[in-house]
Amino acid sequence: MTTARRHSGPWIHRVLVMAGTLLLGLLFYWLLGFVVKDIGTLRGPDRRAVEQELIEAELLANERQLAIEIEDGQRSITDLKKQQAVLRDSADNSEKTMNRLLELQKLNLQKEVAPSEVEQRALGESQQLFLANQRQYQTINQEVAALTDRLRELEGRQRENNRQLQAARVPAAREYEDRARRHQWKLAAFKLAVLVPLLGAVVFLALRWRGSLYAPLLFALGLATLAKVLLVMHEHFPRVYFKYILIVASLALVVRVLVYLLRMVAYPRPDWLLKQYREAYERFLCPICAYPIRRGPLRYLFWTRRTVKRLRHLPEGQPAEPEAPYVCPMCGTALFEPCPECQAVRHALLPSCSRCGAQKPAVQLVGVNGANGTGGDA
Repeated sequence: MTTARRHSGPWIHRVLVMAGTLLLGLLFYWLLGFVVKDIGTLRGPDRRAVEQELIEAELLANERQLAIEIEDGQRSITDLKKQQAVLRDSADNSEKTMNRLLELQKLNLQKEVAPSEVEQRALGESQQLFLANQRQYQTINQEVAALTDRLRELEGRQRENNRQLQAARVPAAREYEDRARRHQWKLAAFKLAVLVPLLGAVVFLALRWRGSLYAPLLFALGLATLAKVLLVMHEHFPRVYFKYILIVASLALVVRVLVYLLRMVAYPRPDWLLKQYREAYERFLCPICAYPIRRGPLRYLFWTRRTVKRLRHLPEGQPAEPEAPYVCPMCGTALFEPCPECQAVRHALLPSCSRCGAQKPAVQLVGVNGANGTGGDA
Protein backbone atom coordinates (compact mmCIF):
# COMPACT_ATOMS: atom_id res chain seq x y z
CA MET A 1 0.00 0.00 0.00
CA THR A 2 1.28 3.43 -0.91
CA THR A 3 0.56 5.75 2.03
CA ALA A 4 0.00 9.46 1.43
CA ARG A 5 2.85 11.48 2.89
CA ARG A 6 2.08 14.94 4.12
CA HIS A 7 4.92 17.33 4.73
CA SER A 8 4.18 19.40 7.82
CA GLY A 9 7.10 21.77 7.18
CA PRO A 10 9.27 23.53 9.76
CA TRP A 11 7.69 24.79 12.97
CA ILE A 12 7.92 28.43 11.96
CA HIS A 13 5.97 27.60 8.81
CA ARG A 14 3.29 25.83 10.84
CA VAL A 15 3.05 28.78 13.20
CA LEU A 16 2.67 31.17 10.28
CA VAL A 17 -0.03 28.99 8.73
CA MET A 18 -1.95 28.90 12.02
CA ALA A 19 -1.58 32.65 12.51
CA GLY A 20 -2.70 33.30 8.94
CA THR A 21 -5.73 31.06 9.44
CA LEU A 22 -6.71 32.93 12.60
CA LEU A 23 -6.20 36.26 10.84
CA LEU A 24 -8.37 35.09 7.95
CA GLY A 25 -11.14 34.14 10.38
CA LEU A 26 -10.93 37.53 12.13
CA LEU A 27 -10.95 39.47 8.86
CA PHE A 28 -13.91 37.49 7.57
CA TYR A 29 -15.72 38.08 10.88
CA TRP A 30 -14.94 41.79 10.47
CA LEU A 31 -16.32 41.76 6.92
CA LEU A 32 -19.51 40.06 8.06
CA GLY A 33 -19.79 42.69 10.78
CA PHE A 34 -19.78 45.43 8.13
CA VAL A 35 -22.50 43.62 6.17
CA VAL A 36 -24.66 43.15 9.26
CA LYS A 37 -24.12 46.76 10.32
CA ASP A 38 -25.18 48.05 6.89
CA ILE A 39 -28.34 45.93 7.04
CA GLY A 40 -29.03 47.34 10.51
CA THR A 41 -29.11 50.89 9.10
CA LEU A 42 -32.53 50.26 7.56
CA ARG A 43 -34.88 52.84 9.02
CA GLY A 44 -37.36 51.61 11.56
CA PRO A 45 -40.62 53.13 12.79
CA ASP A 46 -40.63 56.74 14.01
CA ARG A 47 -42.31 57.34 17.36
CA ARG A 48 -43.39 60.86 16.39
CA ALA A 49 -44.89 59.64 13.12
CA VAL A 50 -46.83 56.93 14.95
CA GLU A 51 -48.17 59.50 17.41
CA GLN A 52 -49.20 61.83 14.61
CA GLU A 53 -50.98 58.91 12.97
CA LEU A 54 -52.90 57.69 16.03
CA ILE A 55 -53.31 60.79 18.24
CA GLU A 56 -55.69 63.65 17.48
CA ALA A 57 -53.92 66.45 15.67
CA GLU A 58 -55.61 69.04 17.91
CA LEU A 59 -54.00 67.58 21.06
CA LEU A 60 -50.55 67.61 19.48
CA ALA A 61 -51.05 71.13 18.13
CA ASN A 62 -52.25 72.33 21.54
CA GLU A 63 -49.21 70.75 23.17
CA ARG A 64 -46.84 72.65 20.89
CA GLN A 65 -48.81 75.90 21.04
CA LEU A 66 -49.17 75.86 24.82
CA ALA A 67 -45.48 75.13 25.24
CA ILE A 68 -44.62 78.11 23.02
CA GLU A 69 -47.04 80.45 24.81
CA ILE A 70 -45.81 79.37 28.26
CA GLU A 71 -42.22 79.86 27.20
CA ASP A 72 -43.04 83.33 25.81
CA GLY A 73 -44.90 84.27 29.00
CA GLN A 74 -42.03 83.15 31.21
CA ARG A 75 -39.59 85.10 29.04
CA SER A 76 -41.79 88.24 29.23
CA ILE A 77 -42.04 88.00 33.02
CA THR A 78 -38.28 87.61 33.26
CA ASP A 79 -37.72 90.67 31.06
CA LEU A 80 -40.18 92.76 33.10
CA LYS A 81 -38.52 91.75 36.34
CA LYS A 82 -35.20 92.84 34.90
CA GLN A 83 -36.77 96.23 34.07
CA GLN A 84 -38.10 96.43 37.62
CA ALA A 85 -34.59 95.80 38.94
CA VAL A 86 -33.28 98.70 36.84
CA LEU A 87 -36.12 100.98 38.03
CA ARG A 88 -35.49 99.94 41.62
CA ASP A 89 -31.85 100.93 41.33
CA SER A 90 -32.81 104.25 39.72
CA ALA A 91 -35.39 104.96 42.43
CA ASP A 92 -32.86 104.14 45.14
CA ASN A 93 -30.36 106.53 43.59
CA SER A 94 -33.04 109.28 43.33
CA GLU A 95 -34.03 108.72 46.94
CA LYS A 96 -30.43 108.98 48.12
CA THR A 97 -29.98 112.19 46.09
CA MET A 98 -33.13 113.72 47.59
CA ASN A 99 -32.07 112.81 51.11
CA ARG A 100 -28.70 114.44 50.64
CA LEU A 101 -30.27 117.60 49.19
CA LEU A 102 -32.74 117.75 52.05
CA GLU A 103 -29.94 117.40 54.57
CA LEU A 104 -28.06 120.26 52.85
CA GLN A 105 -31.17 122.45 52.94
CA LYS A 106 -31.69 121.60 56.58
CA LEU A 107 -28.11 122.65 57.38
CA ASN A 108 -28.50 125.83 55.36
CA LEU A 109 -31.70 126.69 57.20
CA GLN A 110 -29.98 126.14 60.50
CA LYS A 111 -27.29 128.55 59.31
CA GLU A 112 -30.03 130.89 58.02
CA VAL A 113 -28.72 130.49 54.47
CA ALA A 114 -31.31 130.40 51.67
CA PRO A 115 -30.95 127.40 49.25
CA SER A 116 -29.76 128.26 45.79
CA GLU A 117 -31.84 127.83 42.65
CA VAL A 118 -29.56 124.98 41.50
CA GLU A 119 -30.19 123.04 44.69
CA GLN A 120 -33.93 123.60 44.49
CA ARG A 121 -34.01 122.58 40.81
CA ALA A 122 -31.94 119.43 41.56
CA LEU A 123 -34.26 118.55 44.42
CA GLY A 124 -37.30 118.96 42.18
CA GLU A 125 -35.82 116.87 39.41
CA SER A 126 -34.93 114.10 41.87
CA GLN A 127 -38.48 114.11 43.21
CA GLN A 128 -39.97 113.94 39.73
CA LEU A 129 -37.60 111.11 38.70
CA PHE A 130 -38.36 109.19 41.88
CA LEU A 131 -42.12 109.54 41.36
CA ALA A 132 -41.84 108.58 37.66
CA ASN A 133 -39.84 105.48 38.54
CA GLN A 134 -42.38 104.53 41.17
CA ARG A 135 -45.26 104.91 38.73
CA GLN A 136 -43.45 102.86 36.07
CA TYR A 137 -42.54 100.25 38.67
CA GLN A 138 -46.19 99.91 39.65
CA THR A 139 -47.22 99.65 35.99
CA ILE A 140 -44.74 96.85 35.44
CA ASN A 141 -46.05 95.17 38.60
CA GLN A 142 -49.51 95.16 37.11
CA GLU A 143 -48.18 93.70 33.83
CA VAL A 144 -46.29 91.00 35.74
CA ALA A 145 -49.41 90.15 37.71
CA ALA A 146 -51.46 89.93 34.49
CA LEU A 147 -48.83 87.76 32.83
CA THR A 148 -48.65 85.57 35.92
CA ASP A 149 -52.40 85.01 35.81
CA ARG A 150 -52.17 84.27 32.10
CA LEU A 151 -49.29 81.88 32.70
CA ARG A 152 -51.23 80.10 35.43
CA GLU A 153 -54.16 79.69 33.05
CA LEU A 154 -51.88 78.33 30.30
CA GLU A 155 -50.26 75.87 32.69
CA GLY A 156 -53.69 74.61 33.73
CA ARG A 157 -54.66 74.10 30.10
CA GLN A 158 -51.33 72.39 29.51
CA ARG A 159 -51.91 69.98 32.41
CA GLU A 160 -55.32 69.08 31.05
CA ASN A 161 -53.95 68.66 27.52
CA ASN A 162 -51.09 66.52 28.85
CA ARG A 163 -53.55 64.33 30.72
CA GLN A 164 -55.47 63.70 27.52
CA LEU A 165 -52.23 63.16 25.61
CA GLN A 166 -50.97 60.69 28.19
CA ALA A 167 -54.13 58.65 27.81
CA ALA A 168 -53.88 58.82 24.01
CA ARG A 169 -50.18 57.93 23.97
CA VAL A 170 -50.72 54.53 25.63
CA PRO A 171 -52.11 52.82 22.49
CA ALA A 172 -49.68 54.81 20.36
CA ALA A 173 -46.73 53.56 22.42
CA ARG A 174 -48.07 50.01 22.18
CA GLU A 175 -48.37 50.34 18.41
CA TYR A 176 -44.85 51.77 18.20
CA GLU A 177 -43.45 48.85 20.23
CA ASP A 178 -45.22 46.37 17.95
CA ARG A 179 -43.80 48.05 14.85
CA ALA A 180 -40.34 48.24 16.41
CA ARG A 181 -40.52 44.53 17.26
CA ARG A 182 -41.59 43.67 13.73
CA HIS A 183 -38.75 45.83 12.42
CA GLN A 184 -36.25 43.93 14.59
CA TRP A 185 -37.58 40.63 13.28
CA LYS A 186 -37.29 41.96 9.74
CA LEU A 187 -33.68 43.00 10.35
CA ALA A 188 -32.92 39.60 11.85
CA ALA A 189 -34.51 37.91 8.81
CA PHE A 190 -32.43 40.02 6.40
CA LYS A 191 -29.21 39.38 8.31
CA LEU A 192 -29.84 35.65 8.65
CA ALA A 193 -30.87 35.49 4.99
CA VAL A 194 -27.30 36.52 4.21
CA LEU A 195 -25.48 34.62 6.96
CA VAL A 196 -27.30 31.26 7.07
CA PRO A 197 -26.87 30.35 3.36
CA LEU A 198 -23.25 31.46 3.62
CA LEU A 199 -22.80 29.29 6.72
CA GLY A 200 -24.46 26.35 4.98
CA ALA A 201 -22.20 26.72 1.94
CA VAL A 202 -19.05 26.98 4.06
CA VAL A 203 -20.06 23.96 6.18
CA PHE A 204 -20.84 21.95 3.05
CA LEU A 205 -17.48 22.77 1.51
CA ALA A 206 -15.68 22.14 4.81
CA LEU A 207 -17.27 18.70 5.17
CA ARG A 208 -16.66 17.83 1.55
CA TRP A 209 -13.04 18.99 1.51
CA ARG A 210 -12.16 18.39 5.16
CA GLY A 211 -9.22 16.25 4.13
CA SER A 212 -7.89 18.67 1.53
CA LEU A 213 -4.97 21.05 1.81
CA TYR A 214 -7.21 24.10 2.22
CA ALA A 215 -9.55 22.65 4.86
CA PRO A 216 -8.24 25.01 7.64
CA LEU A 217 -9.29 28.01 5.55
CA LEU A 218 -12.84 26.68 5.29
CA PHE A 219 -12.91 25.88 9.01
CA ALA A 220 -11.83 29.46 9.82
CA LEU A 221 -14.55 30.90 7.56
CA GLY A 222 -17.13 28.56 9.06
CA LEU A 223 -16.26 29.49 12.65
CA ALA A 224 -16.35 33.21 11.83
CA THR A 225 -19.76 32.88 10.15
CA LEU A 226 -21.15 30.75 12.99
CA ALA A 227 -20.00 33.30 15.58
CA LYS A 228 -21.69 36.12 13.65
CA VAL A 229 -24.93 34.09 13.30
CA LEU A 230 -25.02 33.46 17.06
CA LEU A 231 -24.36 37.15 17.73
CA VAL A 232 -27.20 38.23 15.42
CA MET A 233 -29.58 35.74 17.04
CA HIS A 234 -28.61 36.94 20.51
CA GLU A 235 -29.13 40.56 19.46
CA HIS A 236 -32.53 40.21 17.80
CA PHE A 237 -34.16 37.14 19.30
CA PRO A 238 -35.80 37.39 22.74
CA ARG A 239 -33.90 35.59 25.46
CA VAL A 240 -36.75 33.16 26.04
CA TYR A 241 -36.42 32.03 22.41
CA PHE A 242 -32.67 32.38 22.07
CA LYS A 243 -31.89 30.09 24.99
CA TYR A 244 -34.03 27.30 23.51
CA ILE A 245 -32.52 27.79 20.07
CA LEU A 246 -29.02 27.70 21.55
CA ILE A 247 -29.75 24.59 23.64
CA VAL A 248 -31.35 22.76 20.71
CA ALA A 249 -28.44 23.69 18.42
CA SER A 250 -25.94 22.59 21.09
CA LEU A 251 -27.76 19.29 21.54
CA ALA A 252 -27.78 18.71 17.80
CA LEU A 253 -24.06 19.50 17.59
CA VAL A 254 -23.18 17.21 20.52
CA VAL A 255 -25.29 14.38 19.08
CA ARG A 256 -23.64 14.84 15.70
CA VAL A 257 -20.17 14.73 17.23
CA LEU A 258 -21.01 11.65 19.30
CA VAL A 259 -22.45 9.87 16.27
CA TYR A 260 -19.32 10.77 14.33
CA LEU A 261 -17.07 9.43 17.09
CA LEU A 262 -19.11 6.24 17.47
CA ARG A 263 -18.99 5.65 13.72
CA MET A 264 -15.25 6.20 13.77
CA VAL A 265 -14.93 3.58 16.49
CA ALA A 266 -17.14 1.13 14.61
CA TYR A 267 -15.82 1.96 11.12
CA PRO A 268 -12.45 3.66 11.60
CA ARG A 269 -10.61 5.26 8.72
CA PRO A 270 -7.39 3.64 7.47
CA ASP A 271 -5.21 6.55 8.57
CA TRP A 272 -6.66 6.37 12.08
CA LEU A 273 -6.04 2.64 12.20
CA LEU A 274 -2.46 3.05 11.05
CA LYS A 275 -1.91 5.67 13.75
CA GLN A 276 -3.33 3.31 16.35
CA TYR A 277 -1.17 0.43 15.09
CA ARG A 278 1.97 2.55 15.00
CA GLU A 279 1.54 3.85 18.54
CA ALA A 280 0.78 0.34 19.82
CA TYR A 281 3.93 -1.12 18.22
CA GLU A 282 5.97 1.74 19.71
CA ARG A 283 4.73 0.70 23.17
CA PHE A 284 5.19 -3.02 22.52
CA LEU A 285 1.45 -3.61 22.92
CA CYS A 286 -1.00 -5.45 20.73
CA PRO A 287 -2.85 -2.87 18.60
CA ILE A 288 -6.09 -4.85 18.99
CA CYS A 289 -6.28 -5.85 22.65
CA ALA A 290 -3.32 -3.93 24.23
CA TYR A 291 -1.71 -7.14 25.48
CA PRO A 292 2.13 -6.84 25.86
CA ILE A 293 4.15 -8.11 22.89
CA ARG A 294 6.64 -10.48 24.57
CA ARG A 295 9.18 -11.41 21.97
CA GLY A 296 12.95 -11.17 21.80
CA PRO A 297 14.54 -9.46 24.86
CA LEU A 298 11.10 -8.58 26.20
CA ARG A 299 9.94 -12.14 26.42
CA TYR A 300 10.07 -12.38 30.23
CA LEU A 301 9.27 -8.76 31.15
CA PHE A 302 6.04 -7.20 32.22
CA TRP A 303 4.82 -3.67 31.47
CA THR A 304 1.70 -1.68 30.89
CA ARG A 305 0.79 1.33 28.86
CA ARG A 306 1.91 3.58 31.71
CA THR A 307 5.14 1.77 32.60
CA VAL A 308 6.42 1.11 29.10
CA LYS A 309 8.81 4.09 29.27
CA ARG A 310 10.64 2.44 32.17
CA LEU A 311 11.88 -0.38 29.92
CA ARG A 312 15.27 1.21 29.40
CA HIS A 313 17.59 -1.46 30.74
CA LEU A 314 16.81 -4.64 28.87
CA PRO A 315 18.24 -7.96 30.06
CA GLU A 316 21.70 -8.63 28.74
CA GLY A 317 23.60 -11.80 28.19
CA GLN A 318 20.66 -13.73 26.81
CA PRO A 319 21.21 -15.66 23.61
CA ALA A 320 19.88 -13.94 20.53
CA GLU A 321 16.68 -15.50 19.27
CA PRO A 322 15.98 -15.68 15.57
CA GLU A 323 13.22 -13.44 14.24
CA ALA A 324 10.03 -15.46 13.97
CA PRO A 325 6.36 -14.75 13.29
CA TYR A 326 4.41 -13.71 16.36
CA VAL A 327 0.71 -13.96 17.18
CA CYS A 328 -0.94 -12.20 20.12
CA PRO A 329 -1.77 -14.92 22.65
CA MET A 330 -4.74 -12.92 23.88
CA CYS A 331 -6.73 -12.05 20.77
CA GLY A 332 -5.00 -14.23 18.14
CA THR A 333 -4.03 -11.34 15.87
CA ALA A 334 -0.92 -11.90 13.74
CA LEU A 335 1.48 -9.12 14.75
CA PHE A 336 4.68 -10.23 12.96
CA GLU A 337 4.76 -12.32 9.77
CA PRO A 338 7.13 -13.17 6.95
CA CYS A 339 7.47 -10.60 4.20
CA PRO A 340 6.32 -12.00 0.83
CA GLU A 341 9.19 -10.20 -0.94
CA CYS A 342 12.28 -10.71 1.22
CA GLN A 343 11.04 -13.41 3.63
CA ALA A 344 12.20 -11.34 6.61
CA VAL A 345 9.87 -11.00 9.60
CA ARG A 346 7.94 -7.74 9.32
CA HIS A 347 5.18 -5.94 11.22
CA ALA A 348 1.90 -7.46 10.10
CA LEU A 349 -0.21 -4.36 10.76
CA LEU A 350 2.08 -1.69 9.33
CA PRO A 351 2.14 -0.81 5.64
CA SER A 352 5.87 -1.18 4.87
CA CYS A 353 8.48 -3.85 5.50
CA SER A 354 11.38 -2.56 7.60
CA ARG A 355 13.84 -4.66 5.58
CA CYS A 356 12.89 -4.17 1.94
CA GLY A 357 10.15 -1.55 2.09
CA ALA A 358 7.54 -3.73 0.39
CA GLN A 359 4.03 -2.26 0.68
CA LYS A 360 1.02 -4.10 2.04
CA PRO A 361 -2.46 -3.49 0.56
CA ALA A 362 -4.70 -1.31 2.69
CA VAL A 363 -7.52 -3.82 2.38
CA GLN A 364 -5.53 -6.37 4.35
CA LEU A 365 -4.68 -3.87 7.07
CA VAL A 366 -8.29 -2.79 7.52
CA GLY A 367 -9.47 -6.36 7.22
CA VAL A 368 -7.40 -7.38 10.20
CA ASN A 369 -9.10 -4.77 12.33
CA GLY A 370 -12.52 -5.57 10.91
CA ALA A 371 -12.11 -9.20 11.75
CA ASN A 372 -10.78 -8.71 15.24
CA GLY A 373 -12.35 -5.39 16.27
CA THR A 374 -10.64 -2.20 17.38
CA GLY A 375 -10.06 -3.38 20.88
CA GLY A 376 -7.94 -1.45 23.32
CA ASP A 377 -7.11 2.24 23.32
CA ALA A 378 -3.50 2.06 22.32
